[in-house]
Amino acid sequence: MTSNLYQAKAGDGFKMTGMKRRNSFFSTPKEAVSEALALKEKMDQRYENGIEWDYNGKMTGSTNKMKILRGYLNGDRESVAFYLQIVTVKNQKEKVSVVSPKKPKTVSSKDKEVLNKVIKLLK
Repeated sequence: MTSNLYQAKAGDGFKMTGMKRRNSFFSTPKEAVSEALALKEKMDQRYENGIEWDYNGKMTGSTNKMKILRGYLNGDRESVAFYLQIVTVKNQKEKVSVVSPKKPKTVSSKDKEVLNKVIKLLK
């Protein structure tokens, strides 16, 4: 029996690297978005809240690999964007274990809107 698992990833536009917790798969999109928002909070802390997140931007990609939010350091849209991404993975072998997500300390109303949009798209 196959089931879908979700993974949260974040891209650091300044260092040009990706961030994710190793072997972190979640059973629901809500848990994956919670993890992504925790990664967002970590990036905001690292760059002293200098990242301006574009909540009005479009979510791009397919449902298998969807970028849900982009941000720009000091609002410079010419720079490489920071991003949050949700990846859908097929769990065919049932060997991948599910973990509990990290929760962000604070969640803004705009973050909740993103959460609701992602859940609607991935259901």
